[in-house]
This record gives sequence, C-alpha cells and structure tokens, in this order.
Amino acid sequence: MEIYGYCIMPSHVHLIFRSENGDPSGLIRDFKGFTSRKMLKVIEENPQESRKEWMLWMFERAGKKNSNVKFRQFWQQNNKPIEI
Repeated sequence: MEIYGYCIMPSHVHLIFRSENGDPSGLIRDFKGFTSRKMLKVIEENPQESRKEWMLWMFERAGKKNSNVKFRQFWQQNNKPIEI
C-alpha cells in the first residue's frame, strides 16, 4: 500500500492510496482488520480513556447486530472506493 494522502474525520477516514498488487478490496480488508485490532487494544489498555467502557460496549453492540462479526465491530462493512 502506498498512501498519497489521508484525512481523519470524527466518524470515518478518507485515503488516497495505490495498491501495488492491483487488489484494492483485499488491501482495504487487511487495512481495516489491522487497524481495528490495534485501535481496540489501545482503547482497552489506556487507563486515562474516560469513555473506554462505553466505547467498547458500542463496538460489542454493533458486532452483535452483524452475523459476520465475532465480537466487536470497529469499521462499517461497506466501502465506497472511487478510482482517481
């Protein structure tokens, strides 16, 4: 993955990237899996995060609504990639 630009919004992320192997869907899947595991770990292990219990509960609640999710859902299932 070669990232040319990004914008982190309060509820989502925009990326301008290039997939070296020509498979952007696989790349997005792997990116979402990696970042969700890391972010959930940071939230769980941060003693100063005052909203920790609430956020983890929200991710668990979202995961229960989706049969494809084992425990917590961090990212939305759908993407809207646009080739530029």
